[in-house]
Amino acid sequence: MNTQNESATVATKRALENIARYNPIVNAMISVVTDQALARAVQLDALPANAQGPLHGMVVNLKDNIDLAGSVTTAASVILKDNLAQQNAFITDRLIAAGAIIIGKSNLHEWVFGPTSQSKHFGPVKNPWDPSRIPGGSSGGSGASVASEMCTVSIGSDTAGSIRIPSAFNGLAGLRPSVGRISCTGSVGVSPPFDVLGPLGKSVSDVARVFQVIAGYDPSDPMSIDRPVSDTLSTLNESVRGKRIGFMRRWYFDHISKELQTALENALDVFKSLGVEIVELDLGDVDRAQEMLGFRLILADAFEKHREQLAQRPNDYGADIQMRLAIGGRVSGPDYAEALRWVEAWRHRLSRLFTQVDAMLCPTTPILPPLRADLEFAQAIRTIPKFTCVYAAAGVPSLALPCGFSAEGLPLSMELAGSTFGEATILQLGHAFQKVTAYHQRRPTLISYDFPKRD
Repeated sequence: MNTQNESATVATKRALENIARYNPIVNAMISVVTDQALARAVQLDALPANAQGPLHGMVVNLKDNIDLAGSVTTAASVILKDNLAQQNAFITDRLIAAGAIIIGKSNLHEWVFGPTSQSKHFGPVKNPWDPSRIPGGSSGGSGASVASEMCTVSIGSDTAGSIRIPSAFNGLAGLRPSVGRISCTGSVGVSPPFDVLGPLGKSVSDVARVFQVIAGYDPSDPMSIDRPVSDTLSTLNESVRGKRIGFMRRWYFDHISKELQTALENALDVFKSLGVEIVELDLGDVDRAQEMLGFRLILADAFEKHREQLAQRPNDYGADIQMRLAIGGRVSGPDYAEALRWVEAWRHRLSRLFTQVDAMLCPTTPILPPLRADLEFAQAIRTIPKFTCVYAAAGVPSLALPCGFSAEGLPLSMELAGSTFGEATILQLGHAFQKVTAYHQRRPTLISYDFPKRD
């Protein structure tokens, strides 16, 4: 049912009102399907209780790299401005079948390829907590739209951090699932071996509900894996007593502020109070993950994908995208092979590690959302995804969620990573944390009136 136990029409109208009110400020939405959403809400409200799906009346938007039949999928590129989707993406069909209301398409970093969401063609997305700052990326519109109450959940995509970074900068929970767990059919990506789709929401419980619906095998997606999806919701509220969380202090604490360190220590204390054992571990050379994934594999794959089009239409790419693609074009065969060998070894190490602990905890990002006026893209792509590349390289699931606030009132975030297809465990841990904390219930100052609190 609807998260707030209200009619689908009321929920949809409120989301549309918030889009009208806040989108001119934060620019989170590229397109809105007002009539379609309202008609869908009326249809859902007419259904008897026994015919309602698990997401009945939940208002959802799609990052604009995911197809919604009859709507344009732009990936924030002028090249795709007329790219009308003829059919729904695999997960769009699943959302609709479960009773969700698709309200529109959210803004993003051009070509799904950057951590700032400062789009050349569709305008920059701004952070609802402070519009002078970036919202993260590439799913920046997803993060800003959820934080601004334009929807309950947004579906984003993540190759090296693009769900978790906007979740961190916008005070949200965001799940990057295991590679192969959620179909990418009907979406624009960057690097298929690392691309995933996943939900962002204020509460882990909402994220878990959506994950349960959109996860599953899709034979049309070559990366999809035919393995049963565990019943995430049945374990969500179970006690986490006896679970073990690993934590690495070295390297991570070298790159974060004192207030984020304190927030992480407090989060570990919360888990201890819930009966979770905290185990300090050393993961070895994880500092190499960003170089191997973010500056070799992904950039080379992206360059190959865009090579011909970039040569034909260079001026239709933003300068930041051109810069990254140029780096990708310089990745040599031996460098690419070395990166693959490192990723293989890292995955093997992690598979053994997760026989010792149920999850690993770390900061999601090393910094607060930068000011847009001070943004240097070359520095941003090295700093912002520094931590999120670690578990993306391994293809394992990871969950970002808020763990405090800075002195400036900006969200602080931690990340929980688990074993391959271990989404149920990290969602259970994240939900347990949210049941005894209230960070996810705090709203940006942009939102000047309250809504009923979610669990």
